[in-house]
Amino acid sequence: MTTPPFDDNPFRSPDHATPSAPMPPVPGRQPIPNWFTTKVKITLAACVVLALALGSLGALAVYWADRSGPPGDGDCLYLTRESAGKLAYHRVGCGTDSATYKVDATRTGSSRCSSNGYVRFKTTAGIGAERTLCLALNVRTGDCLRDADDEVTIAKVSCSDPAATERAEVFTSSRDPKDCEDADDIRIYSGPPMRVVCLAPPGENI
Repeated sequence: MTTPPFDDNPFRSPDHATPSAPMPPVPGRQPIPNWFTTKVKITLAACVVLALALGSLGALAVYWADRSGPPGDGDCLYLTRESAGKLAYHRVGCGTDSATYKVDATRTGSSRCSSNGYVRFKTTAGIGAERTLCLALNVRTGDCLRDADDEVTIAKVSCSDPAATERAEVFTSSRDPKDCEDADDIRIYSGPPMRVVCLAPPGENI
């Protein structure tokens, strides 16, 4: 048996070379994966369209609210306390039980009302749009109230309700507090119509 000649060439590759390890990446900027596929483009486009649609609805809602305008003379409303202690008005029909106040007068800017019987309410709807509403109790003779001293929790209740603390008596065409007998709270309003509202305990027989 003949021994194959010894190959002493160090640069010759063997017939069955073992695969070498992968070459390390060349330092520098690497290619960006192609993730921006057609499906992703369609999804992003749909999101943009939806966002624009929602933005349009919000703008229309603000526009409608602005078109309705703030309350005017003769409108009725009730008040609620919102965040940070601010008050908000809610316009309702004057014949409803929730209508605790009626707008007697509206004035531009921050103004005073004609008497201390009014609840003074300021509204703002943008720069230069500040208004003052002079709110009078929306009551008739015989109406009973609870929490008459709190402009938010005040409410009309049955005179037989244990929570009733005041019964109203209204004198039109008068601003004379002498019209009120045994009243513990007198509200004078210049109107129209001019009137005085007397608030007294409802009494056991009412």
